[in-house]
Amino acid sequence: MSEQSPDHPATRPPDAPDLPRQGATGGRRIVLVVVVVVVVALVAAAIPIALALNGRRERQAQRAAANSFASAWQGGKLGSISYAGDQAKDVAARTQRITASLTAAKVDAPASVEVESVFTDGDDTKARLSVSWTLPGGRAWRYETTLPIDRLSGRWAPDWTPQVIHPELQEGQVLVAERRRAPRAAIVGANDEVLVQERPVVVVGLEPGRAKGDISGSAQAIASVVDVDAAALAARARKASPTSFVEVITLRREAYDAVRGRLQPIPGAVFREEQRALAPTATFARALLGTVGDATAEIVKESKGRVHAGDVTGVSGLQRPYDERLAGVAGVTVQAVAASGSGSAASGSSGSSGYSGSSGSGGSSEAGAAPAPGTLFERAPEPGAPLRTTIDRRVQEAAEAALERAPKPAALIAERVGTGEILAVANGGPNAAGYDRALLGQYPPGSTFKIVSTMALLRAGLQPGEKVNCPPDVVVNGKTFTNAENEVLGSVPFSSDFAHSCNTAFVGSARRITGKQLADAAASLGFGRPDTLGVEAFTGSVPDTDDPVGHAAAVIGQGKVLASPLAVVGATAAVAAGKWTAPRLVTDPAPDAASTPQQELDPKAAGSLREMMRAVVTDGTATVLRNTPGGPVSGKTGTAEFGSADPPRTHAWFTGFQGDVAFAVIVEDGGFGAESAAPIAGDFLSRLAR
Repeated sequence: MSEQSPDHPATRPPDAPDLPRQGATGGRRIVLVVVVVVVVALVAAAIPIALALNGRRERQAQRAAANSFASAWQGGKLGSISYAGDQAKDVAARTQRITASLTAAKVDAPASVEVESVFTDGDDTKARLSVSWTLPGGRAWRYETTLPIDRLSGRWAPDWTPQVIHPELQEGQVLVAERRRAPRAAIVGANDEVLVQERPVVVVGLEPGRAKGDISGSAQAIASVVDVDAAALAARARKASPTSFVEVITLRREAYDAVRGRLQPIPGAVFREEQRALAPTATFARALLGTVGDATAEIVKESKGRVHAGDVTGVSGLQRPYDERLAGVAGVTVQAVAASGSGSAASGSSGSSGYSGSSGSGGSSEAGAAPAPGTLFERAPEPGAPLRTTIDRRVQEAAEAALERAPKPAALIAERVGTGEILAVANGGPNAAGYDRALLGQYPPGSTFKIVSTMALLRAGLQPGEKVNCPPDVVVNGKTFTNAENEVLGSVPFSSDFAHSCNTAFVGSARRITGKQLADAAASLGFGRPDTLGVEAFTGSVPDTDDPVGHAAAVIGQGKVLASPLAVVGATAAVAAGKWTAPRLVTDPAPDAASTPQQELDPKAAGSLREMMRAVVTDGTATVLRNTPGGPVSGKTGTAEFGSADPPRTHAWFTGFQGDVAFAVIVEDGGFGAESAAPIAGDFLSRLAR
């Protein structure tokens, strides 16, 4: 085949396309175009990616600014971050002045601040915040607000305005939380009789600015009417501002009405009418039921925010541990009101900014006028729930009347035989103060404890008719035990030793039982059992001792044996019923059942004890009660030594039962039980029989 020349190209197929003729330069041009196209494509793709990454960084920075503000506000540290905008100065102080009344906490800050979202509103960037406050009284207030976010020196920062605190807040306003006390519930006794309910009182005060320049004279005049310390009142009034209400005393309405004619003309004397939870009289079961008054610093601290300084709350007795139930839940209103002074935020220290409410119907304020107040949150008060007890008003009043004859501080407690219901808890006598001796007192029970030691001896085999010697004294390991007034009975039936309360007969019999047997007998009669009353009480303590002297002393209710009137009446009621029943006082809310509700006693021993207790009244140390109206009385006197005086001082005791009412009486430092305590018991039973 011959070689083809350039002038004679080879023949192509007729359907082949025409191809351009290319040299080296043309090829390079094509490569360049392709590269340019690829680069342009890559650049075009990178721009939105870069923009997206930058947008993400911006959104992260915006949320970080919002989170920083939320954390600082919730933590009470608004002064620790930077702000954008025209109002960036003193954000922490201005916020605190606006919100000072919203919380009783040391730091005026919300309970929580959460960033719900960050969004764009036109050209503006904002964060939506969810804010929650724990208002005085424990009420929760939740709402949403918005936080502007702007640039500060090239970075995002919160832009604070008063509306960040609440969107409806206007310039020149502060937030004020006002509480409305809920109606306090009643304390109810047996037969659904109301014992404590809100009753009208008048609070007497002294306003220094109205005393016509003679504060001492006004204080002395008021003190002469209501029996307070005039010097102390004058000193408090001098320290107060001229317009202060310096509280003097709170009087029941009827007590105030009796002296109002003498109080009202006194310069500076001022009065405030209120409602207070009160019993029928000022003394009625006062130590048990307690009182309601201004919250102490201790109560405020213990309440963990529920009670605040200036609140009226339960301060003693049942009113204190059950205050939350009785008080209910206070209502609260949050208003935006004009700050004191001008239309701008009030100046002043944290927590003390004043305000003055102004009338108006809302809407725009006139130029220079204070903005109209607006209610932002409101919750109505929730009334408290009644506290139900077993106290019988008639029995309580009889007990208190009987204690009026007590020569020393005394107590009387009554219990329903067979049910454990506490019918009366009375504390009285001179200088009795408000101490609840009936439930909390810790005394040697003296010979009333012979009910317990007799139960132990009977269970160990001693018979009531068995002769047991009652000599003038008995010596145990060098310790001499004697009888009251040097009594000597000789060899007589044990029942006579019990009736005449012969110490030496019991000490001589102590060897017939162990310390454990004595402690077990005491427990079977309620001593040392868990408190089931629903209020603090002392249920007694009886040591299990192997020491002969300590054991001998315990058998006659001395040594380390301790009892309250509650413990003594519980043992008496158990003997009367033939079974021990856990005492009951508060029934609603029912206390935790921490004890066996009932325990049967040895029927033979219980029966013998009942006969011996009856003989105490018919033939023994309590014959003063032999003719008491209302039916047969059974009981036991007690004279309990205490202290180190020579001769020893003694508490006077008597415990017993008549029908289905068991009772115990103690007169502190009262001498002999037969002389001081038994007559009070007789007076009590006589009043019940009327």
